[in-house]
Amino acid sequence: MGTSGTFGGSKNGLVPSWVGEPPSQPAAAPADGGNGVADGQGDGGQDDGNVPPANPTKYPPIPPVSPSSGLGPARGDVTRGTRTSDSRAIRRGAGKYVGASGGGRAASNRMSNSRAVAGGIAGFARTFAEQGPAEALRRFNLEGMAGAPAEDVFVAMTDMLCPEGGTLDEAIARDAMLETVAAMATEGVGNFDELTAADLQEFFIGVVSRSIEGKILNEVGTNALSVASDIAGVERAQKMLHDFVNGCVRDRFDERGADLGNLDSADINGFVDDLFSAAFDLIQALGERE
Repeated sequence: MGTSGTFGGSKNGLVPSWVGEPPSQPAAAPADGGNGVADGQGDGGQDDGNVPPANPTKYPPIPPVSPSSGLGPARGDVTRGTRTSDSRAIRRGAGKYVGASGGGRAASNRMSNSRAVAGGIAGFARTFAEQGPAEALRRFNLEGMAGAPAEDVFVAMTDMLCPEGGTLDEAIARDAMLETVAAMATEGVGNFDELTAADLQEFFIGVVSRSIEGKILNEVGTNALSVASDIAGVERAQKMLHDFVNGCVRDRFDERGADLGNLDSADINGFVDDLFSAAFDLIQALGERE
C-alpha cells in the first residue's frame, strides 16, 4: 500500500505506510452525517449533502482477534505466496483471514473507518449525479475547486474524510483513497467538472477494494515483506492480492445492479455495509477453493 509522494501517500513505494506501527486506538469517524456509522448500524438520518461534521465522534474500539483465531495459517499462506509468487497461496491466505475473523460480516465490522469513508464517497457521487459537480463540491466546502483537475479534488476529499496523522485504521482508509487517486491520475481523468457517473463509481470501487486489501495486508501480510527476495516480489504479491480483492468487490457491486447516483440517502450505509460483507464472503469462498 502507499502511493507516490505526489499524492501525499507513502514515501516507500508500494510498501504499506503503516508497516511496523503499533495497533491503533479507537478510530475517529471521518464523517457521520449519513456517511458511515460504526459497525454498520446507520439510522438512515443523513442529510442529502453527506457532509463530514466539524467535530467527528469516536467509534467504539475495534475488537482484537484472539491469538487462537487461526490467523497463523493465513499469514503462512500469504508469506508463502509472496516468497514464491504463488497467486493461489495469496488467495488461500486471504480466504483464511476472513474465516479466522468470523466471516464476511465480522470482517466488515472491523473496518468502520473504511466503511465510513466509502459511505462519504457514495454520498458525494449521489449529490454529483442529482445536483451537479458544483453542489457536490459545495457540500464538502470545496467550491473553490470548481474546474480543478479531478485528482486534486479527490486528494482534498481525502484530507477531509481521513486526515493525515490518524490511527492505523484511518491510515488504511487514507492510503486506499490516495492509491485510487494515483491510479486514476495515471489513466488521465481530466477535470472534476468533466467526470461521469462511471468515473465516480470506479473511484468508489477502487477505494473499497484497496481498503480491504490494506486490512488483509495489515493483519496477515506484514511478515511477507521480509521474506520477498526484492521489492519486485512484494509488488507482484500485492498485485495478486489487489486483483483478487478488486474482482470480488466488483462482482458483488455488479450483482446488486446499483447506481450510486440513484441510491436513497437513507440506503447508503446499508448498501456500503452489505457490499463490504459480501465481498469478504466471496473472498473466503474463493480462497477456500484453492
